[in-house]
Amino acid sequence: MKSCALAGLGFQAMVGAWIVLSSACGGEASGEPKAADVAADATAAPPAASEPAPAPEPEPKAEAKAEPAAPPPPDPNAPRQVKYVVTPEGLKIEVTGVRFLAAAEAKQVGQGWGAKVTIKAEVLDGKEHVLLSPKRGPIAFAAAVFKKGSSEAERIADQREGEGELKLSPAAPTTFSRSFPEQGGRVLGMGETLDMEVALWGLGETSADRRPVKQFFHVKMKVDKGKPKAIVEPPASAAQ
Repeated sequence: MKSCALAGLGFQAMVGAWIVLSSACGGEASGEPKAADVAADATAAPPAASEPAPAPEPEPKAEAKAEPAAPPPPDPNAPRQVKYVVTPEGLKIEVTGVRFLAAAEAKQVGQGWGAKVTIKAEVLDGKEHVLLSPKRGPIAFAAAVFKKGSSEAERIADQREGEGELKLSPAAPTTFSRSFPEQGGRVLGMGETLDMEVALWGLGETSADRRPVKQFFHVKMKVDKGKPKAIVEPPASAAQ
């Protein structure tokens, strides 16, 4: 009886070992991947591509220094700001840092009449100024003479001779004058009227930037009985 029981236990142990061995061998022989592993491999994210390194920024180029442009030449026709004030002494005119006092008086020339124009210049801005002063001085004339009862004028043109210069100093006023007509020129007779435009040949702070002062003022005079009276007036453009 004992030998049968032992034999039975030994047989059971052998069977159990065989089952265990079979299970182990079967696990090693199966080389097919499981479905879960395949699915996991299929859904796995692909490796991220490496981003290219940013290109180096170009070094800023040194900016070339622009050379200062040469100042444009003065425009002889550029407008000027001119201020007029009528006073008992005469007509005061302020332009480009200088104040001028203009006056005129009638002068007998032979059997007729002419006019003498006097201008006093006073510097207001503390700078030196220059006037173009040719042979007959800084004053330019453009005269128109009307005969009695006529609306047509006899025009007497002016001519510049020379390239002189008159300096205006802030230290003291400068006075200059000119007479119409020139020696031997046409004088005004009885009943005639003078309308004379007075200008400056050139005004500026230096010789390089001076330019004419056109229609500076007018001198009007009518010859009648007795001594005529010369009147100094602003140009018509001053009222615009």
